[in-house]
Amino acid sequence: MYLRNRIWKYVFAAVAAVVVLIIAFYTVLGLAAHGQAAGKVQAANRAVKYTAIKKVTDYYHLNRGVNSYAVKGQTAKGKTAYYIYLTKQKKGHYLLAKKGYSASQVAKKFSKQHSDTKANGLNLGWYNNEAVWEIAYRKYNGKYGYAIYSFRTGKELSFIDNV
Repeated sequence: MYLRNRIWKYVFAAVAAVVVLIIAFYTVLGLAAHGQAAGKVQAANRAVKYTAIKKVTDYYHLNRGVNSYAVKGQTAKGKTAYYIYLTKQKKGHYLLAKKGYSASQVAKKFSKQHSDTKANGLNLGWYNNEAVWEIAYRKYNGKYGYAIYSFRTGKELSFIDNV
């Protein structure tokens, strides 16, 4: 009888520990994801409220010294536009797609210039006081890197290799 009670105490303690660990894991995960989700929502809301964008179609996030959230959307006239929101400065920048390079144009330019790489992700954001596209990539040797292109000119501003 004594042994049976003792075993149940250990089983109960183990189950309680597992439950506490699961709750702690999901709490930390939720807190970590909350900032990015809130930034996306805030950028989308500001884009619809303060610009000609009426329908948001895509989201981007870039943090290169300045934390920025960007959205791509359609205006009431069907034109494509972008809105970049700088969270700390609480400022936004409205960009018409026709006045800059698109994601596909930058990706095509990148693949021509750096044929030994495979692009993993593309983000729009703010870097050195201008709108930029960032391409994260993986080389075929397994090393990672990123390249930053100007939104307006399409010029490669930065190329960090073998990170």
